Amino acid sequence: MEVDIPWLKSRPKPRQILKKVVNKLKHKSGVANAAEIPSSSSIVFPIKLDSTLRVDVPRPRKSRSKKEKEDEEEVLVIKGIELERDKFVKFDIFINDEDDPVSRPDNTEFAGSFVNVPHQHSHGKKKNTILRIGISELLEDLEAEDDDSVVVTLVPRYGADVITIGGIEIELAS
Repeated sequence: MEVDIPWLKSRPKPRQILKKVVNKLKHKSGVANAAEIPSSSSIVFPIKLDSTLRVDVPRPRKSRSKKEKEDEEEVLVIKGIELERDKFVKFDIFINDEDDPVSRPDNTEFAGSFVNVPHQHSHGKKKNTILRIGISELLEDLEAEDDDSVVVTLVPRYGADVITIGGIEIELAS
């Protein structure tokens, strides 16, 4: 007997905020919104993640066909995540999120989380790693497929005093 699982293929709806519409109109009319949010090339990495970090990250290609999307996933890459192994660390990642209200994992803008479970190890105390998150479907849901760049927001939840970020970029992975 098969059981219907209605939530399996359901996706959250993006928050429709007036500011999003205004920002999209500004962007299309050529008014630079980048003055408010620094680009990934203007931020000096590595940077300590002791508060919320918002970065405008360029996309490798926009307006990709369905075939291109099937062949290559657009992947958000957070490089050089440095932390202490024995500390609990968590930060959330959002794409094209607004300042208010505070987003949660049930919002479409939520891309994922990074979590480090503390453990003792014979290696050194510092850990350096990378996080990759597929964002093609998320960009579709946010109607951001035609955007040249997206705003990536990193929100530290726990252990913010020990997290350093080495860089943020978007790449295509097959």
